[in-house]
Amino acid sequence: TAAATIKITETDATVWVSSVDGAPIRTSKRLLITHLTDLQNAGARYGDQARRVLMEWGGLPHLVLHGKAEVALRLAAPARATVWGLSQGGKRLEKVPTRVEGGALVVALDVDRGGKARMLYEVVVE
Repeated sequence: TAAATIKITETDATVWVSSVDGAPIRTSKRLLITHLTDLQNAGARYGDQARRVLMEWGGLPHLVLHGKAEVALRLAAPARATVWGLSQGGKRLEKVPTRVEGGALVVALDVDRGGKARMLYEVVVE
């Protein structure tokens, strides 16, 4: 059985789980979950529908497409895990609700966290 199962539910996205302490996902004490959707500069302009030819870079603010996903982590001790939403700089901002289901820690990911983009999550197992 896979250590992580990822279900993307709203829009195309790239989601992955990284071990911060170098241990396998199942036994790691610190994991980083990354959830990336489409991110563009405001005012960016393309020369074609497929966005292969960039005509204008645009600038701040960055615009992030709303998206949701769900990650199930098969950890050795899922009930002892806490998940934190992180700023883009890695600062802990808030605890993220989780549940244990079928022996796995289930984390709902949502790029829109109260009007601010949330793309990074830290999983800490005590």
